[in-house]
Amino acid sequence: MAMNPDVELRVLRYVIAVADELHFTRAALRLRIAQPSLSKQIRDLEDRMGVQLFVRNHRQVRVTAAGRVFVKEARKALEHSDRAVSLVVALRHPAGESMSIGYSPQMNLHLLTIIRNISTARTSRLKINLISSNTPDQMQALSEGNIQAGLVTLPLKDDQITSNILIREPLTVVVSESHRLASKNDLKARELTGIPVISLPRHLNPAFHDHLQMLFKREGYVPNVVQEVTTEAEAFFMVSEGLGISFVKLSAASVGHKGVIYRRFRESGLVQDTGIVYRRNNRSTHVQSFVTILRKTIHLITGSSLHLPESQSSADPRQLNLF
Repeated sequence: MAMNPDVELRVLRYVIAVADELHFTRAALRLRIAQPSLSKQIRDLEDRMGVQLFVRNHRQVRVTAAGRVFVKEARKALEHSDRAVSLVVALRHPAGESMSIGYSPQMNLHLLTIIRNISTARTSRLKINLISSNTPDQMQALSEGNIQAGLVTLPLKDDQITSNILIREPLTVVVSESHRLASKNDLKARELTGIPVISLPRHLNPAFHDHLQMLFKREGYVPNVVQEVTTEAEAFFMVSEGLGISFVKLSAASVGHKGVIYRRFRESGLVQDTGIVYRRNNRSTHVQSFVTILRKTIHLITGSSLHLPESQSSADPRQLNLF
């Protein structure tokens, strides 16, 4: 189905959001527009085409057969549009220009594959150097100019740093295969009260550590940390030995480790955000361009419109199971 040139890309995003959410209010929140305006825009589109895209009543929203066709083609149209923007932005980099990016060993490492693909694309003239370091070391390297951007777990507490959320993943509970909790499909945080916890130390990422403690406290749970380790591999081993439980993001759970299993939290707010950060006073155009390309590429991979704000302070993106 060819898209009518009179249909703005903005309206295509509106239709996709409603189809994803099956709820006009949630779609409006995701798009950051007023719900009445969203409803009117889609109703006007339906009137112009003479086709109903959604069946709605007070209890539910359902995509019609015509709506499913329209959404499929709308996604393709947006993908081509975003790709065109990305290619043009990539061409702005002078030949041979390089950028150093730090990354945390605890982050979703599939992001590195995306970054390498951006760097090696035929249209890219930007050479990217990836440097493994923990969050505090990245902050120091940013301040000294040794790296231009960093991939870290958010939030961060630094007025000199700009942060952009890239992905949001649910936290999972790591338990041994023989643990009494292994028989459950998901868990409430309060069910873990008193159970020994194997944890990464606070100094590896103080802001996220404190943020996670706040999230747990809000759910009425205080972790009983009996052992601190510096890597997730150590935590997995100790859990498999029956020494306690641990917590990791969903992408880490997907790797699989002998002797342990993973259970999701029932609380939707227990999540871990991964973002890209850079100095607020950085005027480099290639840093800004790279952030734009990276966010658009993640958009294309997930098939969802993230509509993320420029700062983590007001961010509330959808939870994404990217990998």
